[in-house]
Amino acid sequence: MSNNSFSGLEMLKVAILMEEEGYNFYRNGANNTSGKTKEFLIAAASQEFFHKEKFLQLYDELKKGDEAGSEYLYDEEVTNYLRSLIENQVFNKKDEPKEAFKDFESAVLSSLKTEELTVTVYNEMYKGISNHTAKEVMQKIIEEEKQHVEYFKNLLKA
Repeated sequence: MSNNSFSGLEMLKVAILMEEEGYNFYRNGANNTSGKTKEFLIAAASQEFFHKEKFLQLYDELKKGDEAGSEYLYDEEVTNYLRSLIENQVFNKKDEPKEAFKDFESAVLSSLKTEELTVTVYNEMYKGISNHTAKEVMQKIIEEEKQHVEYFKNLLKA
């Protein structure tokens, strides 16, 4: 993946799709749990939602300078392709049994693994960026995801 060269808009499109997947992952978990675990998963889902909103804003800002060049990112096939990459990389549907959400600890552990994978994927994308602004944007995204990782690790220690 590090051989790929991503534009800022492509990265943001991937990040938006990843946050969407994360949101759905946590909502699905929340729908199958109760109590403290459900509350944790709802909070995690809302973090993903806020990230997605932030990335959508960045996307719109970057797009203003490149309407013609970003047209293809709205193509459904491009979106489906990017989504399939993400699903295989980060949110492997086959590894999402009810076990992942059976209790608070397994929910946090499952969430932690997901966030760690997200950081890995984003770091790989970062290596392929040449545009300075895009690099800054991706760096912000990576820092946010690393904060999630730390937050989940601290929850496991508590």
